[in-house]
Amino acid sequence: MSIRRKAVAVLAGAVLACGLLTAGTASAAAPTGRTAQSAYATYTVVPIVDAPIRSGPGNGYPAIGTLRPGYSYPALCWLSGETVVDHGSTSHIWIYVSGGAGIGDGWVSALYLRGDERADLPASAQC
Repeated sequence: MSIRRKAVAVLAGAVLACGLLTAGTASAAAPTGRTAQSAYATYTVVPIVDAPIRSGPGNGYPAIGTLRPGYSYPALCWLSGETVVDHGSTSHIWIYVSGGAGIGDGWVSALYLRGDERADLPASAQC
């Protein structure tokens, strides 16, 4: 099985097995609350700079890995979290991603990803 397929499988399994992410509460676990059918929907994101993966949707959470620019990574969903300001740009959108083996799964600010304000994830992919 390829690393990408393993990452998607791990992400999908985490969605089914881990705790809930409720409104106003951030969890280091994979987000849930989506239907079983949509739990398997994944998207692709590409960082534009080294992007820290955090255990929750905010800079106050520990960094658990780094996504590298130019590589693509599977993403599950997005939510509104802590606002990030960097080089004159701001974003409050956080994307749940799988960095794969040796990197980990967690939250990345959309500010560091290609695409629109949600890194091209659809509005329906909200966690």
